[in-house]
Amino acid sequence: MVEVRVNGAITVVNAIASWKGAAISIDFEVRARAEPSNELEVEPGDPLVREAALLALKEVGGDGVRVRVDSEIPAGWGLKSSSAVANAVVLSIMALHGRRDLFEALKISVKAARSAGVTITGALDDAAASMLGGFVMTDNSRDELLMRAPIKEMEVLVLLPESHAPKSTIEVDGDLLRSYAGTVDSIFSLLPRRIWDAMTLNGLLYSLLLGYDPSPALEAVRLGALGAGLSGTGPAMAAVCESCEEIEEAWFALGRVIKRRITNRRARIRE
Repeated sequence: MVEVRVNGAITVVNAIASWKGAAISIDFEVRARAEPSNELEVEPGDPLVREAALLALKEVGGDGVRVRVDSEIPAGWGLKSSSAVANAVVLSIMALHGRRDLFEALKISVKAARSAGVTITGALDDAAASMLGGFVMTDNSRDELLMRAPIKEMEVLVLLPESHAPKSTIEVDGDLLRSYAGTVDSIFSLLPRRIWDAMTLNGLLYSLLLGYDPSPALEAVRLGALGAGLSGTGPAMAAVCESCEEIEEAWFALGRVIKRRITNRRARIRE
């Protein structure tokens, strides 16, 4: 048996508008256990897990596998749960067959997410942050990792607002967002020098375009967050701070607040 653990992530710049994205790994955890089998057995049996397993088996020339996935990432909130699940499934199967290259597994994971229809761009930025840890910048139109760098492991607050329900990225009007590609490119150009400014500006723009109230993120910045904004296509918001106590108190009345930290850990494989 092989066990793999990967991270969650939060958005710095959402890639839907311009295909260029950036994300930061946080210490949410997704775990996948893979063991030999004569047939394909996946739990849960949703399309993404099945597609990721099938593509990984095709890559390694396997006939079957038994995979179980456990995720502590709230699904459908913009916290990269789909990318993390695909990463964990693919890497666990490849490691079971002696293939431990994280970049190789990352490419297959992105392909699985596209094939399963859970992403518009392939979400290389999200998947790379989940798999590699730290801060990443990507060009999703070319499936190119532009940068991966370690970053100070500060506290992160995640707000799951009571006013909105989880949703799928594919429900989003991609054409509307892409009409703002130039604006998002301008935000992306701030990177990597001004990560937190880019995070806040990206969150403000996407909140307004997607119909979310940006005031929780703006209040977090007022109270000392280095950066705050919508993660993915929401509805979760994230704030990065040296000390998050005042922000946590302000957000408490708005929904569920989860405390995490930035992490530079890469995916972990245990046999």
